[in-house]
Amino acid sequence: MNMSGVFNDNDVTSLAGHRLTLMVQKALQIREAVATFERDWPPLLNRPPMPVFAWIELERQLLALAPTDLAPMVRDLVSAVRKESGPKQPEMVLREILIIAATVLDEGFHEKWAEGTTMS
Repeated sequence: MNMSGVFNDNDVTSLAGHRLTLMVQKALQIREAVATFERDWPPLLNRPPMPVFAWIELERQLLALAPTDLAPMVRDLVSAVRKESGPKQPEMVLREILIIAATVLDEGFHEKWAEGTTMS
């Protein structure tokens, strides 16, 4: 009997189940991070407005501050923060942006990054 034409969808179902599990784990991880942040940094009652800027403007400014070899990392980090910003408080997103900026401006990180990229 020739089995080459037989298709078993258990592998497809298993892959879909695995992807769903990863998505649920990520959502739970974000929810836990938000809860921890809210516990450590309760929302302020008085929040004067802040100037509005776009994600692309943030990325452009961070790229201008970063050495050229860090550009792919900056783009990836801004993209990750943007994608995960929906369920987070604005202050939590701001903190993540500041961490990216600090990393970009850290000359010690630049040196370690350059060492790591030349070794690979």
